[in-house]
Amino acid sequence: MGIKSLIYRLPGVQTLQALTNLWAEQKIRREGPIKVAFLCQYIPAWMKMDGIYQAMREDARFAPALICLPDRIRECQLLDPDNPENETLAYMRANGYLEAVDARTGEDTWLDLTDYAYIFYQRPYNTYLPRPYTVSHASKHSKVCLLMYAIEMLQEITDITLERDFMAFVSYYFAENTSVAKINMAKNPLGHRLGLQRTLCLGMPVLESLLQKQGKKSPAWDFSKNRFRVIWTPRWTTELSAGGSNFFTYYQSLTDYAECHPDMDFLYRPHPLTFSHFLETGEMTQDQVDAFQARCASIPNLALDKEQQYDATFWESSVLISDYSGMVPEYFLTGKPLIFCISNMVLTLSDFGQRILEGCYVVREEKELFATLDMLKRGGDPLKEKRQALIRELYGNNCGVCGKILDTLAE
Repeated sequence: MGIKSLIYRLPGVQTLQALTNLWAEQKIRREGPIKVAFLCQYIPAWMKMDGIYQAMREDARFAPALICLPDRIRECQLLDPDNPENETLAYMRANGYLEAVDARTGEDTWLDLTDYAYIFYQRPYNTYLPRPYTVSHASKHSKVCLLMYAIEMLQEITDITLERDFMAFVSYYFAENTSVAKINMAKNPLGHRLGLQRTLCLGMPVLESLLQKQGKKSPAWDFSKNRFRVIWTPRWTTELSAGGSNFFTYYQSLTDYAECHPDMDFLYRPHPLTFSHFLETGEMTQDQVDAFQARCASIPNLALDKEQQYDATFWESSVLISDYSGMVPEYFLTGKPLIFCISNMVLTLSDFGQRILEGCYVVREEKELFATLDMLKRGGDPLKEKRQALIRELYGNNCGVCGKILDTLAE
């Protein structure tokens, strides 16, 4: 247990936290709309919160603000304070969010958040935040809300993401499913008993946002000439305790397969950390990374996905090949076939994760992978009805989830 989390559990500190929550309640009860800050820093995860943000913009009860932080913060310090660039702000404004504001007000000064009743966080990690925005600071003046950046399938990874030093200061955690909700309540029993914290399982806003992107055009497929489109999302680390990656198992043979099948299009979307991590661990050299990327660029029906968002890209695809990833439950909602590549991970699938895999084509080697792709290309899909039944079962309570969250915060 971390020091902050331990201190937080002392009776006097609980009383102080209760008083600060009352202060936040007073801000909510003021005349006029409730002020809500949305911290945007990790762009690929923005679609998880966008539905709530857009709903608040159309709801007279709320006054949301989109506050953008550069994604160059580690250990609560900006890596290059002399650099005035805010790449997150630039991206959001370029993509239509003209109302977005810069979190930075100087080299090491940040926009004051004390007047906001609620603050939404994208990720449960203080290290990426400037010190005034860490949850222990923010919870002194506002109610902290968290919507997890990924729909988790593994029990051990959930145990990491629900880290006590962060979660102990979260007033509202909107859990993606009941198993995750139970874990968080068990980790922070006192805060929940005293009413300082609420863990709610109202649905998954990311799925609502994903459904809204159906039929939208994705620039990631601009190179595509074929109707059958394959996405590959290998994991970023080969460490088995973090899920394991099949990148090295398939990157050469899958690229050979793509080159030999010009009637199919392939889009590779490695995790943003993949190549930098492999360089750091020595599993690849810079020459090897450059050679792989050059080969991908030389094949007309293959591209590396450089888009930040991926929701519309999913809908325009035919099948996803993936290692363990938070993208798996999201792609599953499209109803399209999903090929799950088994690793030797020393982790335990949650009940939710096990149900998802019942509707996936699980492969263990190249022969199985390519045989499955050949079958799907021919139109075979024996798991289609099973997937549709699982979608109804696992995602059936997701209607109107953004509205439910807004009503909860406005109570």
